[in-house]
Amino acid sequence: MADVMSIKLVLRHLKNLFIFFILGLLAVFLWPNYVNYQKTENYIKNFQIAKYERQGTDFYNPKYSPLRLGKPLEKIDITYDYDFNRLLKVEQKLKGVNRKKALKYIFLEVTKNAQTNTEKHITLLKFLRRSSLHNAYLQPTYPDKTPVFDPLILLELGEMRCGHGARLAVDLFKAGGYKARLVQAGNHVLAEVFYEQQYHYFDTDIFTDGETVIKNGIIPSFAQLSQTPYSIDSVAAYQEVFFKSWIDKEKVKDEIEQMPYRYIYPSYFYFYQKAYEGTLPYYYKKTANVKQEQDKLYGWNYYKSVLDKKRILQESQPIYYAPTEIIFKNIEIFQDEKIDKVILEWEPSKDFDNDLLGYKIYISQHQREWSYNEWRSDKKVEKYWSNRGGWKPKMYKYLDQEPHHEINLLKTSDTKVELSLPKQNTYYVSVMPYDAHGESVGKKVYPMSNEIKLKL
Repeated sequence: MADVMSIKLVLRHLKNLFIFFILGLLAVFLWPNYVNYQKTENYIKNFQIAKYERQGTDFYNPKYSPLRLGKPLEKIDITYDYDFNRLLKVEQKLKGVNRKKALKYIFLEVTKNAQTNTEKHITLLKFLRRSSLHNAYLQPTYPDKTPVFDPLILLELGEMRCGHGARLAVDLFKAGGYKARLVQAGNHVLAEVFYEQQYHYFDTDIFTDGETVIKNGIIPSFAQLSQTPYSIDSVAAYQEVFFKSWIDKEKVKDEIEQMPYRYIYPSYFYFYQKAYEGTLPYYYKKTANVKQEQDKLYGWNYYKSVLDKKRILQESQPIYYAPTEIIFKNIEIFQDEKIDKVILEWEPSKDFDNDLLGYKIYISQHQREWSYNEWRSDKKVEKYWSNRGGWKPKMYKYLDQEPHHEINLLKTSDTKVELSLPKQNTYYVSVMPYDAHGESVGKKVYPMSNEIKLKL
């Protein structure tokens, strides 16, 4: 009887051990999944559109300064140098977050008020443009010199160049149920998304605040756009503030001379054979499966190249440049009983293709709602600067708009203008050069002067 009882006790003990063993195995395999589930839920719960849009338009935040690397600008490798400590912290923060689930949530959250596919397209374009600061000196790169293409890491860093933003766009659209692909242009990469039986181009890098070409209510494909290549030059491009606080102000004039590419019209990079520099006009279709998207490149090392045979490239056209912003050199006010006379004088705008037509002078009693972070004109007239508070991220949405001009809008080919303005008022004045190519395609916004404030 004792032996039977002993056997039962042993069996019961073995049963308990087996149960504990199974529970242990379940804990080992299920606990990480539970932890990752919680991390994903927390990420979704805490996702705020405004946070990412604010950080991507915070151009003068010291965290984006290339000098944070502790190197002089001329020593920075603009391809492979990066803030690796910050990248590591972001990686650790996002470890375990389910990318597919998070991307789908972001797509749905950003586009929730859009009714049509075109509205979703533009809404997502605005979000990505506002969330991606193009840092000319640094781009997200790992210490082993491979690029950062993980979509959530890119969003968290807030710094992206064209290839980063385009891949992020493709991943978001695919998470939202759309087909999307990359487009190789001349020294530039953008995306296309498929809906309503055709592709539509999607550029997160060059254009300001979701600016895009729309023809008859439809955003064209890249190949369709190449049929009228200069239509792309009509929309606001490169309007992000270039007056970088970490650049020596005394070298600003030299900087314009040395970097004319900043003023090249976008059609060059889109449709000029010369800009492609031997690169073929490819589409890139991501082919990675779920497992392959688990690597740090998020599957972007798996893709198929497709030659675009419908794209039309310009072979011998001249390169068009937008005129550079003007620099004030003198402001004088002559007082009278009822009318004050104001004389504004500025340095000629540089126009690298010599088709400058003149200058538009916008006069208003309302500010234009945005400001450069620095005064870029002669020190003696800095007292007329309208906004000494400098740039704020909330100003971004005004960058692609013409300044107010309910008082007057003047045009002149001179670099000097005389204004007669009633006393006892405050006026805001901006000067904007314009050129023949821009006017021929309907361009409204060119690089602008600092805004000045005249208190008469």
